Amino acid sequence: MNPIHPYSSQWRSAAHLALLVFCFALAFIVPARAQKRDHLTEEEVDQVREMQAIDKRIEVFIFAADRRLLVLTNPAAKQTKKEEERWGPLPKGTRTELLQDYKRILEEAMEKLDDAYERDRKNELLPKALRKFKDAANRQLGQLRSLAPQMTEKREQTALSEAIEEAQTATKGSISQ
Repeated sequence: MNPIHPYSSQWRSAAHLALLVFCFALAFIVPARAQKRDHLTEEEVDQVREMQAIDKRIEVFIFAADRRLLVLTNPAAKQTKKEEERWGPLPKGTRTELLQDYKRILEEAMEKLDDAYERDRKNELLPKALRKFKDAANRQLGQLRSLAPQMTEKREQTALSEAIEEAQTATKGSISQ
């Protein structure tokens, strides 16, 4: 029996093969985990960037969240040509993805409200922005709850539960002076 010497061509070939298999597997595993879905469309991101005043920025988040709920409640929904020019096509995705996007939109909106508060606690637009956000979340809660009978898969039910929880959190926001 002749053991494989570490520097033999057989050993190098086996090592190359093992390295090739490892790289090949890594090429498929890493991108699958690394690809994270954007919760806002490119046009919605542009709108957020353009709206520097907190009340207008929150209106963008509210509208983006409403667009997800529109697609969830009416998959055949259409928008006007003007809306499509400004906001881009309606978001696409599975019910689970759209609900997760909705939740992340609310999370980002709350972060922006917190950031604005930390930067300038006396900002006169903050109470207005918070009131709009809370009113929208209250309205959206009814829409979210009406989706429950349609959610048949465990992932959908979990995503819906998390979206409802996030909307409930949004309705409790307050500003302490």
